[in-house]
Amino acid sequence: MRSGAIRGGLTLLLAVAVLGSKWPGALAQENPPEARPITLEECIRTALLRNRALQIQRLNPEIARDTLSGSRGYYDPVFIGDARRESSSDSGGFDPTDYSRDAIYDAESETARLGLAGVLPTGMSYAFSGSYANSYGIRNFLDFDSYNLYAGVAIQQPLLKNFWIDQGRMTIRVNKKNLEITELGVAYLTMDVINQVQQAYCELLAARDHLAVQERLVAMRSNFQAGLERQVEVGMLTPPDTHLARSQHATAQAEAATARNLVTLSENALRTLLGDAWTDSADVPLAPRERLTAVTALFDLSASWDHGLRQRPDLAQLRADLERADIDLKYRRNQLFPSLDLVAGYGRRGASTIQSTNIGARIAASSSDAFDQISGGDNPSDMIGVIFTMPLMRQTERANYRVGKHLKAQAELLVKQKEELVMREISDALNTARSGLERLRAAGRAVEFARTALTAEERKLAGGKSTLFFVLQLQRDLATAESTEIRAKADYNKAVSQLQFADATLLEAHQIAIEFVEP
Repeated sequence: MRSGAIRGGLTLLLAVAVLGSKWPGALAQENPPEARPITLEECIRTALLRNRALQIQRLNPEIARDTLSGSRGYYDPVFIGDARRESSSDSGGFDPTDYSRDAIYDAESETARLGLAGVLPTGMSYAFSGSYANSYGIRNFLDFDSYNLYAGVAIQQPLLKNFWIDQGRMTIRVNKKNLEITELGVAYLTMDVINQVQQAYCELLAARDHLAVQERLVAMRSNFQAGLERQVEVGMLTPPDTHLARSQHATAQAEAATARNLVTLSENALRTLLGDAWTDSADVPLAPRERLTAVTALFDLSASWDHGLRQRPDLAQLRADLERADIDLKYRRNQLFPSLDLVAGYGRRGASTIQSTNIGARIAASSSDAFDQISGGDNPSDMIGVIFTMPLMRQTERANYRVGKHLKAQAELLVKQKEELVMREISDALNTARSGLERLRAAGRAVEFARTALTAEERKLAGGKSTLFFVLQLQRDLATAESTEIRAKADYNKAVSQLQFADATLLEAHQIAIEFVEP
């Protein structure tokens, strides 16, 4: 009679437990804060705009672009202007070092000089100059007035050293490469941020699903314990018979608390990637709209290698750095040549002078005559020649050239090393994703087997052919299998994301294009 009552009580207890296993919110808060719905695409868009590391990185191209713009100032013409008024006098006297110092004079002068100088992209330097001078006064007891004008141009064109490249052109080319490298740095960090967001989002989904599993287990344990306590009340069980259920209930509560904290930590990790708009609302739970699923991907190692070697921004950065080293080497090689410069100049001069022996008489030279001589080319001057300069030892230039060769060889090795690392990274990511898929399938089968085993054991318990211990153990096994499957799903999705990052297909997968527009 007592055995049948116990069997009936266990059957009722099993029914209550099964019902409780379908109630995920058994231990939920009565008034939880309103969650903020999110999607993966929304998180990615927000991170691309608000992620702190990406905001910092995006300033590097602006810095490089302004630096490049400043280096082009090497070709800015320089305007030179000089105007002055002078008074001078000398009482004469004999100076054996300067026979012209015996003149006695008291004169005023007004002078002005204008010039425009600069450098052309061919390395040619040019200088346009013009001068105006008007002097008047007394010299050796004679009144005088004179105008002296000049206008001319001079050029200097390197023919060997500094001909096909010089310091200015090298700096501009190097700064162009620096700009390209910083833009590639933004592209690489963009991929990295998207990858981190995807992985953090998967971790959040997995943490929430794991919490749901633990809360279902807690509810199941709670209902079992309640059923046992009712059996104690009617005298069908003794209080010591409930100790195992109480212990497993407390263990499930502890694991649920750990899972709840893991959800919070996963939310905070995702918030950190999304920037201040999300970290400022850390008390609001996040509610992803997507479910943690696994989409079977096709894996092709050769295609991934080919795409990764062509599209990886960090590898492209090293290739650009190799080109920068080549520019530097060309400049250093050019500096080995001697300087052979073609120089040429042309000018016109105009002058008008008048003197009078009548002290105090008002005389004036003609400035228009001087200008007419300039315009008419009455007094031209021209020059053409070469300047040859060569250090006898060229020790510095030779040493600099050897350094440049070593730097280029080092840059080439860095590219090869990075190519090897990228190929290994892609291979590792692909194998991890492939292994993760196999693990996920096995974990799915484990869940089905665990669920089938639990169902069978519950039926045996209902028929009096099993014990509570075995049912509780199989419930734990099912919860463990479900958590293992959740972990396998998350790891597989993270592995696929890492593979997309490694072979540089991540931006294409999200249809994201990076363009840099000059202001």
